[in-house]
Formats: sequence, C-alpha cells, structure tokens
Amino acid sequence: MLRAEGPSTGSGNGSGHPPTVEQRYDGVILANGTLAEPNVPGFRGDFTGEILHTSAYKAATQLTGKRVLIIGAGNSGCDIAVDAVHHAASVDMSVRRGYYFVPRYLFGKPSDTLNQGRPLPARIKQFVDTRVLRAFTGDPVRFGFPKPDYKIYESHPIVNTLILNHLGQGDLRVVPDIDRFDGRTVHFRDGSSAEYDTVLLATGYKLDYPFVDRAELDWAGMAPRLFLNAFTRSFNGLYVMGMIEASGIGWQGRYEQAALIAAYLSALERHPDRAAAFRARVAGEPWPDLTGGYNYLGLERMSYYVNKDAYRGAVRAAPAALQADATARSPRRPRRSASRGVTA
Repeated sequence: MLRAEGPSTGSGNGSGHPPTVEQRYDGVILANGTLAEPNVPGFRGDFTGEILHTSAYKAATQLTGKRVLIIGAGNSGCDIAVDAVHHAASVDMSVRRGYYFVPRYLFGKPSDTLNQGRPLPARIKQFVDTRVLRAFTGDPVRFGFPKPDYKIYESHPIVNTLILNHLGQGDLRVVPDIDRFDGRTVHFRDGSSAEYDTVLLATGYKLDYPFVDRAELDWAGMAPRLFLNAFTRSFNGLYVMGMIEASGIGWQGRYEQAALIAAYLSALERHPDRAAAFRARVAGEPWPDLTGGYNYLGLERMSYYVNKDAYRGAVRAAPAALQADATARSPRRPRRSASRGVTA
C-alpha cells in the first residue's frame, strides 16, 4: 500500500492539509535520486553572514562582491569556485583531506572513456593513472591541498583541473578545516581566522527515502543493502532506481540498471518461474563484488559507490540469468500420455 498526500478535491479534512490518498500497487520503484536531501553539517558557534548549500546555488552572480568561503572540495565545490573567482571579492576553500584531480580530457578523449571495455586490475590502474595525472596536473599539494591519505579511485576524483590553475594564479586559496564560527569570523583548526560574507556548503547530500521505513530497504549503516543497488533481498515489491555512483558510469550505467528492473518485472508478469529462480539466486548465492578491487573510503557518500566496469558487467549478466534460470531451475512439468491419460 502506498500513501501520498494529494491535492484537495473538496472541502478537505478541515485541518488545512490535503487529504491522504491511498493506492495499491504490485510494485513501487523509488527513483527520487541521491541528491534530494542536502547534507548540512553542524558547526560550533554562529555565523551571522549568509550560509548557502550548493543546492541553493544558481549563478555565480549570487556571489558578486562577497568574501566567500566554500566548505568542501568535491566536484560541485570546485566547479563553483572556478565560477566564483570571476565575481566574488575573494574565494577561500576549506578542506579536510586531499584529493586527486582528473582532467576532463586526456589524449583528446573524455578521461572516463579511457580503457573502456578493457579495465586494468585495480592496483595497476592506480599505479599508472597516479603517474599520468601527476604528469598532466602536477602535485596538488604544491597548490595548498593536503596530501591524500588514500589511493586514487578509493574516493570519487575531482574532474576539474581549472581549480589548480586558479590556485596557481592566486585567484583563490585553500584553508584548513573549520574550528568554529564567531559572527562573520571563521576560525580554522590551525589557529588562523578570516572574515566572510557568505559560507557556501559544498558538503554533498544524504541518501534519503523518507516515505519508506528503512527496514523495508534492509538499511544497514549508511545505505540500504540491495542486490545490484536495486533489489531488496526479500523482494517485497520495492525497487530502487539510481542509487549508484561511480567514476564514469554515466547515463549508460543507469540505463542498464533500469533495463534490468524492467526485465525482472516483465518476467514476473509473463514468466513467474524465471522470476522465482532469480529471487532464489539473490537470496541463496553470494552477491557479485562491485568494488572492482578498490578499497573505497568508509564515507557516507561512498556507501553506495561501485566500480563502473564491475557494476555494468554484473547488471548486463543478470537479464541473461533471468532467461537461464528458468531453464536450469524450473521444475519439470509432468508429461501426459495421449493414449492413457496418465502423467509420467
């Protein structure tokens, strides 16, 4: 049963709230995405200037003439910083850890298309790509970033090297982690401080399905535990679309995930024996390793992270398994003798 608040069609319930509408469905696909609930961390003290999350950022002109502090250096934070240097009075970026920076293009091609279909083992790729990136971008530590305490691809890389150019030109600077706020003054962990007009939180998003009890999604720790990030182990009629993040997975990987869910729903309707065999595999066999051999950081935003090659390979194999399972595992149907009318 799915409950939702819909527009009032009459006098309502007298409380000023729209009535609750109930509908029954055989299945519900949760596709509200991973960027619906901004992650707003708490800080000591109070900031009396303007505080914005990147979800509220629409144009660089919002920062015109302001002293801006960007907290966080993910892809959104770095993209905004590159825009802000052309409008803001000053731009600082507060970071806690080091990052790896990947050019948008390498050797004339989008960087996430290199080795497409020919993935290298994780350790070899990390060894090779670390040295290639250093040749193209230099060492980010020289620009003020901390040294990463992890290997490349163990956290999502920053696909932006313009940020390094602006740091090198003095258009912005990297500052340490936040200690506390005091009016418009921000104190940092190294004892330094500075004044700002706007604090922009590039602190990402929280995974959130607020309309579903977490137990229904087998939510463990920071994220639901789902087969191929899509199916609950209990197959309770809930399916999740889009709960994947990976370097280079793009729309193709998400399309393939949608095709898998559609293939299962089609089998459920037309070939229930195949769907049942698929459920039995999910419940009784080890799930595929989606890390590709990478040791991802234990961060909330990495809790549903996958390796694109491992994930796409597993997702492409699953529809074929729906077909094969029916042949290999469905029980034999009794054969009826035409002459005697008995089963064998």
